[in-house]
Amino acid sequence: MFSMKKILFVCTGNTCRSSMAEGLFRHALASVEELKRQYDAASAGIAALDGDPASPNSIEALKSIWGIDISSHRARSLTKEEVENSDIILTMTRSHKDIIVSAFPHAASKVFTLKEYVADENKDGKETSYDVVDPYGAPISIYKECAEELKRLIDLLIEKLKRINR
Repeated sequence: MFSMKKILFVCTGNTCRSSMAEGLFRHALASVEELKRQYDAASAGIAALDGDPASPNSIEALKSIWGIDISSHRARSLTKEEVENSDIILTMTRSHKDIIVSAFPHAASKVFTLKEYVADENKDGKETSYDVVDPYGAPISIYKECAEELKRLIDLLIEKLKRINR
């Protein structure tokens, strides 16, 4: 019996970065035949308020640039079950990773920052930080910059998954 691998994207409130990363990943996955039946995605927040919608600027950034609709997204708190049921946990910052590893030490081998996880696919190697900066409360232009950065990272993630699954 083949089971899908679950990738969990994690940020603070699950209304900006991780919700955009999940939306971008799902969108990218839909067009990759060899991966779309192997992977599923979800997102959660370290300090999320369950049921909060994605931020209006996150929704607008993805919709205006790529036509991706995350308006139905609802924030979810990171739970023990979520950690247990995920194959790969990709955080937006080093501190998110540290919090998860501290709370769930047995899961340490599957927790990475998104940038750290795709670093081997990033041929230009210009990362100066493993953090994706939180656009929360910023103008739409900053959300769009964050979305563009996440799109680049998700594209690298798709490339890595293709390579792993050859």
